[in-house]
Amino acid sequence: MTRPVGTPRRLPLAPFERLAFALAGGVAVVLAARGFPVGAALRYVATAVLYRLPGLLVAGFVLQALVQLAARRPLRTWLGAVLAPRALGLLARTWLVLLVTTFAYSSLKISVPLLRRAVLDERFWSWDQLLHFGVSPSVFAAELVGGTPLAFALDVYYGLWLTSVLVVQSAVFWSADLGRRRHFALACVVLWLAGAGLYVALPAVGPCFAAPDVFAGIRAEMPNATATQARLWSSYQDVLAVREGAHRALKPFLAVAAFPSLHVGAHWMFALWARRHARRWFVPAALATGLTFLASLATGWHYAVDGYAGMLLAWAAVTLADRYEPLAKSVTEH
Repeated sequence: MTRPVGTPRRLPLAPFERLAFALAGGVAVVLAARGFPVGAALRYVATAVLYRLPGLLVAGFVLQALVQLAARRPLRTWLGAVLAPRALGLLARTWLVLLVTTFAYSSLKISVPLLRRAVLDERFWSWDQLLHFGVSPSVFAAELVGGTPLAFALDVYYGLWLTSVLVVQSAVFWSADLGRRRHFALACVVLWLAGAGLYVALPAVGPCFAAPDVFAGIRAEMPNATATQARLWSSYQDVLAVREGAHRALKPFLAVAAFPSLHVGAHWMFALWARRHARRWFVPAALATGLTFLASLATGWHYAVDGYAGMLLAWAAVTLADRYEPLAKSVTEH
């Protein structure tokens, strides 16, 4: 069936766009009904994302160019593909979805105490011990790395987590294969927004806040984590004050939630995605996941079960992307 003359073309939304806009709209409606300043949060997130966007675009572009060189592919062919109008249009749409997803994720995360009064840290601590034959992974990790150079190294490494995630995402969004971009974007949307939903379903603040004495001996060796935890705990107190009727300016990026660990989940999602579609990068991503998991325990940000749940969610995200944005075997890198 041909399109009637004069009928404007419609830009069909990809699965990652439909999912992100639908879930973000639902989050906005629910939070607005609870009195959350949705408009202010959107402006806050949009300003932060747009401020960082030029640097991320350049970093991702350079990293993808290095990937092309490492694979001995001609840069001219890649440049012609990624600078084509259709590819640039998808790049803009992808970053718009990333902005919307970040807004929904961070707004829901900061609002957990407004939506749920329960805090389930005692349960998570018990689950950790039950799964590890009576041993707390939090205590074990803190004692394992405490007093060694590994403590400071993990602190620095964990502090670079957000940068690593954003740069890797940006690099994939510069892929010449547009199907691969859509596939990866869908996995990202599922991971972040499903993870935010689990924050609300099973609220916990994490061992560094629920059992601070466990990490008293290692705090001086992890200055980045210690300083960040102090900032986030102050922000969490502001959210609790708002819940009781006080007026506070909430910053969506300064939120506290432990389950699942999307620090571990994001790196494992990269590993699973690489195993399916860019196999040479699987081992580095898997090693990064292991280091992130250890750092999440030693710093006290997460329980071990948080990491396991994050990895399971990452598997679900990539599996759903395989189902709704399948890639032909002919375009899979080996």
